Parts: sequence; structure tokens; C-alpha cells
Amino acid sequence: MDTNAKKSFWDSKPYWCQPWSIISFGVLVLIFSFKLLNNIIISSILGFFILVWWILFLIIAPNSYQVNNDK
Repeated sequence: MDTNAKKSFWDSKPYWCQPWSIISFGVLVLIFSFKLLNNIIISSILGFFILVWWILFLIIAPNSYQVNNDK
């Protein structure tokens, strides 16, 4: 077994912090917020924060991890 094998960012995360669970939770929050509140403005605001959350945890964090491990 290769001891120098690079570990993926997602390999070090639990199942509830995987891309599929992050995306699923964000979509469910948007659906339920619109169904419960029936207000497009609140759902849009939530959508903006979910989009920021996705960018942070699905793009920026893995890229930062990759850059730090390449050093």
C-alpha cells in the first residue's frame, strides 16, 4: 500500500458533510421554505445564502485543501 497517497478532501469528511448531502440539504431547505412560507422573497434570500454556502464548502474549501496538500 502506498503510504504517500494523497487523501481527497472528501475522504476526510463524514457522510453528512459530503457534496451530495450539502446539495440535498440546500435544495430541501429552499423547497420547504417556499412551501411553508409561500414567499418568493424569503426563499430568494435563503437561496442566496445557500449559494454562498455551496461555493464556500463545495468549491473554495476543497481547492484550498488541495493547494495546502500540494506544498
